[in-house]
Amino acid sequence: MSNGSMTMFPSSLSSTIRLSDSSKDPSIPAIPPGFYQLQCGMSLDPLSDFDREILEFLQSCQIDPERVQIKVPPQREFGERSLNVFPLAKERRRPPQEIASELIGAFDPHRFRFIAEVQRAGAGFVNFYLRYDTFVPHVMEAVASAGSAYGKREGAVTERIVVEHTSVNPNKEWHIGHVRNAVLGDVIARLLTHIGHDVQVQNYIDDTGLQAAQAVFAFERFPEPAAPGEKFDQLVGRSYVKISAELGAERDLKERLERVREADDDGGSGERRSLEARVENIRSLQKDVLHTMHALERGKYHPILERILNGQLQTAYRLGIFYQLLSWESHLVQSHIFDAAVERLCQASAVSRPKDGRYAGALVIHTGHIVPDDEEPKAEVLIRSNGIPTYVGKDIVYHIWKFGLLPDPLSYVEYTRQPNGETLYSTSMRGDRPRAENPDRVINIIGVHQSQAQDTVQAALRAAGFAKAAGDLFHLAYGMVSTSEGKISGRKGTAVSGDSVIDQAVSVAYERATDKRSADLSDDEMRSIAEAVGVGAVRYFMVQYNPLRDIVFDVADVVSFDGNTGLYVQYALVRTFALLRRAEREHGIDPRTLKGADTALLQHEQERRLVYHISQYPEMLATAARTLAVNLVAEYAYDLATIFSQFYRDCGVLNAEPEVRRARLLLVQTVRDVLTNVCGILGIPVIERL
Repeated sequence: MSNGSMTMFPSSLSSTIRLSDSSKDPSIPAIPPGFYQLQCGMSLDPLSDFDREILEFLQSCQIDPERVQIKVPPQREFGERSLNVFPLAKERRRPPQEIASELIGAFDPHRFRFIAEVQRAGAGFVNFYLRYDTFVPHVMEAVASAGSAYGKREGAVTERIVVEHTSVNPNKEWHIGHVRNAVLGDVIARLLTHIGHDVQVQNYIDDTGLQAAQAVFAFERFPEPAAPGEKFDQLVGRSYVKISAELGAERDLKERLERVREADDDGGSGERRSLEARVENIRSLQKDVLHTMHALERGKYHPILERILNGQLQTAYRLGIFYQLLSWESHLVQSHIFDAAVERLCQASAVSRPKDGRYAGALVIHTGHIVPDDEEPKAEVLIRSNGIPTYVGKDIVYHIWKFGLLPDPLSYVEYTRQPNGETLYSTSMRGDRPRAENPDRVINIIGVHQSQAQDTVQAALRAAGFAKAAGDLFHLAYGMVSTSEGKISGRKGTAVSGDSVIDQAVSVAYERATDKRSADLSDDEMRSIAEAVGVGAVRYFMVQYNPLRDIVFDVADVVSFDGNTGLYVQYALVRTFALLRRAEREHGIDPRTLKGADTALLQHEQERRLVYHISQYPEMLATAARTLAVNLVAEYAYDLATIFSQFYRDCGVLNAEPEVRRARLLLVQTVRDVLTNVCGILGIPVIERL
């Protein structure tokens, strides 16, 4: 696995916190001694303030933060943080109990705002406990002060990041696997944008490839009648599946023909003539498709491909997925950047054109990989001996362009105005819009089956002298999506279309939501809610698992009020809105007046659990962004919804004493704001009524 490939995804937040990270991680600014005695300012990351106080305490005890490790105990009854003193005991040649006792003796609770107490545990552990009477107001004030920016850490280093996702061939409609790709990429873009990065979302359009050529040729030569309400990408897709099946049958037909010829000495068999005619027809079709592919490289048939793409974009927009740039392969071909890139690559010592051997006449790059039991080092072919570039060759050039490693010959024009109000731009051979600044990082969302190809691109960039770009290229790999019927194949037409998956989810959502509908909601309102629930259910399902895991889509399980689902999260959010409406209607409490509520009254264990989980939000986002483990975001949303439900069960809100009621309503409001925030990152529509 390449160093730049991010394919390790923890199922939960790491239980280890290195306080020494504050001196290395720009997102955790160093805190001067005595900070907490002098300043009680607001923070966007309240839990880190607790960690910094622990750091200050350890420094006051002459303990080097670089040499200790703080962990999150498995249960909060053991504190919120735990220090293992065994490494210190070994270093200082003293009993761990003695060091632990010294630390406890040195602790003065009056010096700290958020550390309530320090206790010794076991033979060599020191546990730190939060002071909730100060921490609870601190967290709730942090959320209120940050608003929609809650979760973004102060002082975090920002980067320019290109996230490329979707990149579906313009040959047919999306299938369910494309939906997973697009949703994963969209959530990553939303996450990185939320924490402060400058993100550009790109959608690469391979409009010169074989599949696009087959689709255009089939549509032109063998047009199908459009069905009522059918999108153009679906219409062309039906023609594509038929011609793809015919061309894909060539090998089997040749084998059958060979067997028939062996049995048919005189050549008069009707089956033989039929097979020969069909094989010949396939050869003719292949030539015609090849001519179409060359025409695509020149930009011909672009209007047809745009119509297919626009159909695909309708699916994206319905899912709340938007882009900043469409990168057309035909424009890269027409701009001759491939020639310029090859010229640049040929300057690298790793690139050569062997005169003999298995790579004779081809332009290859030696990435350093050795094939076992093979005397000749393995190389990656950039251009075949017949002059045709390989997929890997084109992909390497594409990334040279994407990183801006060569002068950009392309122009950029407005393609369309998207439903979210943002302009979608497109590469072009004509135009005057300048290219955006070169990215610091590039993240590609591509299936796990393409991992070797992505590793090859990275290795080739490094071998060609673009080591920095290679290190800044990341591949988020994801597993297959199947249904109860089995695996999918777009070429064979066995894939479940993305549109039908959304339709099914919305239909089931309407049935489920109708069971809980409010009496004053019209059918039109219920259908609008069902659309939001169905879209949210599909999106949540696509990101709730480790991306490397293969998943099976079952609409009945995906759209459910129970279990780990998008609807479960949405229902918790609906409950917060309902409580706040009832408070105003039944008790005359305007939610806008809750700011002054005495949150120190929130002493119930469920209230503390809820506030503590809210405080973990910035840490979780930082971890998810660093590892690209977007499943952590979904996991956090589910846990927050679950803890809120337990709070609602155990802590009376509207029937509490007046001052406690106001404090709990403010907590409900805080949960609403954080759940709305996390739903925004997940792209789950927020609904206020059900």
